[in-house]
Amino acid sequence: MRSGYRATDADDPTGGCLAGGAWLAPGLLLVSLGLLAACDSDLPSAPEPPPFEAVLVDTALLDHLNFFAADSLFGRRLASEHERRAAEYVRDRFQEYGLQPGDTSYLQTVPLPFPVDGDTGRTSQNVLGVLPGEGSLAGQWLILGAHYDHVGFLQVSEDSVVVYNGADDNASGTALMLEIARYLSDQLSGVRGTDGRRSIMFQAYGAEEPGMVGSNYFCEHPTVPMDSVVAMLNLDMVGRLRYNVLVLIGTSSSAGWIDLLAAANGTSFLSFSLSESLLGRSDQACFYLRQRPVLFLHTGMHAEYHTPYDDVWFINTEGMLRVGNLAVALLQDLAVRPDRLVFADVALKSAGQ
Repeated sequence: MRSGYRATDADDPTGGCLAGGAWLAPGLLLVSLGLLAACDSDLPSAPEPPPFEAVLVDTALLDHLNFFAADSLFGRRLASEHERRAAEYVRDRFQEYGLQPGDTSYLQTVPLPFPVDGDTGRTSQNVLGVLPGEGSLAGQWLILGAHYDHVGFLQVSEDSVVVYNGADDNASGTALMLEIARYLSDQLSGVRGTDGRRSIMFQAYGAEEPGMVGSNYFCEHPTVPMDSVVAMLNLDMVGRLRYNVLVLIGTSSSAGWIDLLAAANGTSFLSFSLSESLLGRSDQACFYLRQRPVLFLHTGMHAEYHTPYDDVWFINTEGMLRVGNLAVALLQDLAVRPDRLVFADVALKSAGQ
């Protein structure tokens, strides 16, 4: 999630206390508008989440996570060689999984509109990989995105640095996006509905932390027509699931999301906290402003956010696998259903835009 933003309790239903606007429990189709509050101090132990069968591979997920959050990547700061190494890792995985490039190559160069360390003309890069669709739906697109950059490191002496590893923010989202890409490239091969199957573009964004520069650049320079984008799903900070509660941001962007989520949750057994407070705070924002249905999956803020302590040992791997089950089921459904989601501008109207 982008830097320079101070989250509040209202922004985060699971940061310290579970407190949300709307609540959707596992298996239920109705949303309760009551306020749920369950503070950590009031709960001596977390309730056991329901058993589930993961469709993704935990060892592959952890391999990706450990790569991105390693000290050797020095916090993946924008325009650095370490951010570039992270981008090249994503590109290599896309190639390994048989995805096609989403531009003239897998890497979309992103000019930075501000100087970095006093230098102008620096660049970042988005990484775009495509799983082509089939039939009459092939020209319609689903996007699964995650940013791979973080805030870098702090030089504390001539020979000592403190690395901000960003395991949750957002090595977690990038790792999950890659494992979903691997799974769907295999499982969706040859799958088609009555009208075929929509194409899926997997997008890893650079330069998110200074203001969603990478995703904004894609929205301004899309490699497919923006009106062909049926939905955009964003994975940002999905590694710290607590009390089995996933925060869903953007359900107001289409009336169809709630029914889709209720059906897709049959393999994850998650509880949902619905919020719109972070709708403009991550990479789904530019798609939403272009009236595309969006959904931001988020496991909540925490005390380690943007500190050197956001590291792999805090990651809830089982929680990530549950979130992965949900994202996979949503994408599989959206890929073949004949009807498109219809955009709703509820939040835009409430903001007076």
